[in-house]
Amino acid sequence: MLLFAAWIGLVTDFAGSRPAVWFSFAAVSVAVCAVLHFIPQRKDYSVSFLFSLVLICSGALQVFNLPWLKPAYFLFIIVCSAFYGTNTMLGLSLLMPLLGLKAFIKGNTLEEAAFWSLVIAAAALSGFFFDRLRREKEKAVASYSTLRDNARNIALDTGMESLSSDEIMSHYFASVLKTDEEIMEMLLTVRHAVLADSVNLFTLRDNAYSLRCSTAEKDGIIITGKGIISSCIRDKKVYSSGELTEKDTDLGYIRPGKVSSIIAAPLMDGPTVTGVLSADSARYQAFNETEKNTVKMFANHLVRIMERERIYLMIKRDIFGLKVLREESSNLVSSLNTEVVVRKLCEGAGKISAAQIFFFMAKGKQFELMPYAGDAGREGKLFDLRGTFINMVVENRQPIYMSDVTGYRGPVMPFKVDDARSVYAVPMLYESSLLGLFVMLGRKNDELDPFQTDMLKVLCNQAATSLANAKLHAEIEKLATTDGLTGLFNHRVFQERLSEELRRQNRFAKPVSLLLTDIDFFKKINDTYGHPVGDIVLKGVSKIIGESIREIDIASRYGGEEFAVILPGTEGEGATNIAERLRKAVMDKEFSADGKSFHVTISIGIAIYPSDAKSKEELIERADQALYNAKHGGRNRTVLRSAIG
Repeated sequence: MLLFAAWIGLVTDFAGSRPAVWFSFAAVSVAVCAVLHFIPQRKDYSVSFLFSLVLICSGALQVFNLPWLKPAYFLFIIVCSAFYGTNTMLGLSLLMPLLGLKAFIKGNTLEEAAFWSLVIAAAALSGFFFDRLRREKEKAVASYSTLRDNARNIALDTGMESLSSDEIMSHYFASVLKTDEEIMEMLLTVRHAVLADSVNLFTLRDNAYSLRCSTAEKDGIIITGKGIISSCIRDKKVYSSGELTEKDTDLGYIRPGKVSSIIAAPLMDGPTVTGVLSADSARYQAFNETEKNTVKMFANHLVRIMERERIYLMIKRDIFGLKVLREESSNLVSSLNTEVVVRKLCEGAGKISAAQIFFFMAKGKQFELMPYAGDAGREGKLFDLRGTFINMVVENRQPIYMSDVTGYRGPVMPFKVDDARSVYAVPMLYESSLLGLFVMLGRKNDELDPFQTDMLKVLCNQAATSLANAKLHAEIEKLATTDGLTGLFNHRVFQERLSEELRRQNRFAKPVSLLLTDIDFFKKINDTYGHPVGDIVLKGVSKIIGESIREIDIASRYGGEEFAVILPGTEGEGATNIAERLRKAVMDKEFSADGKSFHVTISIGIAIYPSDAKSKEELIERADQALYNAKHGGRNRTVLRSAIG
C-alpha cells in the first residue's frame, strides 16, 4: 500500500508539486521495504524493496527534469542481477513500465514501449548471465575440492614427506572409508520405505551445510543456505509438513520438480548437529507419523556411519599397517549382513596374524560360534563361557592379551583346544552393548606384538560398528516390510513379491497360486469381546498361516482381517490342499476371552496364474471373486475360481 500510494503520487504529478512531502513518503516506503526484506531475509519482499528504490529514483528524474539519466535504469538492472536471481529481476522489470505511465498518457507510446521492452530484455539477459556465473562458480569450487583431495591421496600413496604424519594418517583413512556407497544404500532404502520422490543427506561444516548424497541428480540440486534445512539445524528438531508451496516455503534447497511434502530430521551426535536427512515428495500429505519415525531412525543410523569416519581420523599407525587396515575396513563397511561382516573380520585378522581365530556371537547369556571362524565341527553351537579364561573379557568388557596361558589353571575356551600358548580376546561392544567376542589363539608364546594387538583392536571396533549397523538395518528393513501387528509382510511387499513371482513364471512357465482369506464374522468378534481380543485373533490366525505354508510361500496381511498367500509353482489341487490345511487349523484353534472359549473360521478364495488370469491385477480380482463366492456360499469354505464357472 505504501508503494502504491507513492506510485500514485508520482504519476499524478504530486511529486512535482509537493516534492518534500512525496520524497519523505517515498523514503519511508524504502525504509519499510528494506526492513521487511533484510531483517527476516525474506525473498518475497525483494521485488518490493528494489521497486521502492527505482520509484524514488524515478521521482528524482521527474522533479529535477533529468530525462537523459533514464539509461541508468539499465545499470541498476545489471548491478542488481549480480545479487538477485532471474525471477526477482524479471518481476522488477515487469513493474518498471508503470513508472512511464505518465509518458504513455501524454502520447509517447512507441518510445516508452521500446525503452521499457529493452529494460525487460536487459533484466532477463543479465539475470540469466549472472545465474550461470553463480552455477559455474559453485562447480569450480566443488571441482577444486575434489582435485585437492585427490592430490593429497596421491601424495599419501607415493609416500611424500611434505605432509605431517597426522595429515597423512587423516587423509589415508579418509580414502579408506567408502561410506558414500553405504550412505547411498541407506538413502535408497529410506526412499523405498517412505515412498519419497527424493532423499537427501546434508552435512554441516563451518556453520554451512552442503549436499553429501542424494537419490536425485546431485547436479540438479541447488543449496540456498537457509529455509527448512537451516531451521532444522538451528532448532535441532524434526520438521514435517505435507502442504508446501513454492511461493511460501523455502526448503533450503532447490531441485527439479514440485515439492509438496517434506520430512527433515537432524543428525544428532550427542548435543551437536552434524547434518540433516530430508525426504520429499510431490504429493500433498505424503507422509504420516510412521514415515516420520522411520526417517528419524535412519538419521540416527547415518550418525553412526559418519561417526566411523571421525573415529578413524584420530588413529595413528605405521604406513604398512594402515594399508592392511584400509583394505579390511573397506570390506567390513561394504556389507550389512552379519555373517559377511564376521567372515571379513576373520579374513582381515588372518592377514595380521596367522594365529587361530574364533568369533562368538552373543545370544542372551550364551555365545554362538559363528561360521568362517574356529572349528568347523563346532560352528553354530551355543556355549556357556562361565569358568573359562575368555569369560573375563565378557565380565570386564575390556580386551585381554595373555602372552603365555600354559600356567592358567582353568580352561581357556569352552571346549578343548590344542597347542594354545597365547590368547588375545576382544569384546565386540557398541554403545555399551556386547554384540560378540573375538578370540585369537597363538601356538607360541608372545604370538602377537603390541602393533598387531592395536590393529586387531581397531579392526574389531570397526566390525562392532558394522555389526550394529547390520542389526539396525535388519530391524529397519523388518519395520519397512512387515505388518506391525501380525509380523507378516505388509500390503506393499505383497504387491512387489507377487509381481516378482509372476515375472519368474513368465520365464520358467511354472504356475503361481494366490490365496485370499478372510476371517468370518470378525466384526462380531470385535463387537462382542472388544478390539484387543480381535487383535489376539489376528495374531493367532497369522501365526497359523505362517506355520501351515511352505518356506517358499509368501504370506502377508492384505488389509483388515484379510490375508494373502502367494504359492509359487503350485497348481489348483496343491493350492486347495494347502488352503484346506490352513482352514482346518484355524477352525481347530481355541481362543478365550472373559473366561469363555470360542472358535473362528476363515473363508478362502483361490486363483491360478496363468489359467485364471493373465495379469497381476486380474489374478487378485479373480481370487477376490472366489473369496466372495466362499463368503456368500456359507463361509468356512475354500473356493477355486475355476470352479465358479
